[in-house]
Amino acid sequence: LFLIILSYLIIKKITSIPKTIKKSYKKNKNNKANSAIIKSFAAKYMGEIELAENFSKQAKFLNNTPLKLLLDSEINNYYGNDSKYLEHLNNMLEHPETLLVSVKKLTTTHIKNREIKDALRIISMSPKSKNTPKWFFYTALQLNILEKNWEEVNISIKNINKYTNTNTTSLKLIKSRIFLYKAMEEHNTENSDIEFKDINTSLKFDPSFAPAIVLKAELLYKKDEKLGLDYIKNSWKKHSHPEIANFLISIFDNKPKQKLLSIVKNLTKLSNDSFNNNYTLAKVALLLEAWPIARKALNIIPEKDWTKTIYLMMADLEKKEHGDNNKYNFWYEKAQNAILDFSWGCTSCSYIPDQWNLICPKCSSLDSIQWQQFASPSKYIENISPIIKHSKIANSLKAEAAARGIIEELKTGMDR
Repeated sequence: LFLIILSYLIIKKITSIPKTIKKSYKKNKNNKANSAIIKSFAAKYMGEIELAENFSKQAKFLNNTPLKLLLDSEINNYYGNDSKYLEHLNNMLEHPETLLVSVKKLTTTHIKNREIKDALRIISMSPKSKNTPKWFFYTALQLNILEKNWEEVNISIKNINKYTNTNTTSLKLIKSRIFLYKAMEEHNTENSDIEFKDINTSLKFDPSFAPAIVLKAELLYKKDEKLGLDYIKNSWKKHSHPEIANFLISIFDNKPKQKLLSIVKNLTKLSNDSFNNNYTLAKVALLLEAWPIARKALNIIPEKDWTKTIYLMMADLEKKEHGDNNKYNFWYEKAQNAILDFSWGCTSCSYIPDQWNLICPKCSSLDSIQWQQFASPSKYIENISPIIKHSKIANSLKAEAAARGIIEELKTGMDR
């Protein structure tokens, strides 16, 4: 029995030698390949892409493994080999370890190429988990909004609420903006019943948002002018904003302007916001050539709060009321170093649109259009007289606006 057992063990040992050799060989190749991948990543980190590529070729034993696919995708992306780069990214979707990175890169590529349906298909592969970064949930929301998939938009909001740490206040603001955007889309198709419902929902989540107030005022004014004006007055009392004033001015384009001045004078008594009240009154008074009223309104605003446009308005006033070129130039010089005016602008790419939008028309960022101090050239620069328009003062104003725009972009890039 002893001899039989001994013989069995010897035979087993002999027969396992090829398998042991093969296993050892495979382990040795695997170790060498892993070492080559580490060296390749180190070379890439140094910026030595050619060296990184050489080390990557030495690791071909690990082709189609997650780490090797990630490495090769980065190398091909650097060399601009788009087809290979996309091929590696698509292969990375099959591995849990590289799923998120491949979803993000492919989605970003499709968005850049305006391939929204393809981007939606890829982003839907991202796991619904609290370990998934919020970028994936917000991007899914953004893409569904672009495609007007409103049921999927609701699901995306629920996912944001469930899987991210977004607080209740932020979530309410997101909902407010989405319902406003939906109402604006319906307004373009003249679907008045639904747009009223959505604009009211938007205002329920955020009653202070000026574009929502303006859209509702416009809808009410179409039905009943008095109803629309009453709504503007009530809104101004709680949430005065230049956008509301601009709408009010626009509806008096073909009507007696003196009535507009009377309404604005009464309107500005309702709110405690001194800046918006007097800025609006001065703007309308200048439009109607009511110089004393404009001057009084501008002088009420402390000069430390004067923006570039207020200085330009004062220059216009001196020129038009008294024909005083010296004071005209004095205020233009002051405008050079004045604080910027508030306007709608994208906090992601610094694009300055004419009006608010949920999606930035330039970079497609979600809810990045904010009311802030952006370096937008004032319309007053475009309307100045030829003497000033070609002077050093006007040129320096434009140069400063451009420079501040560049600074804002650099600052945004660093913040991101």
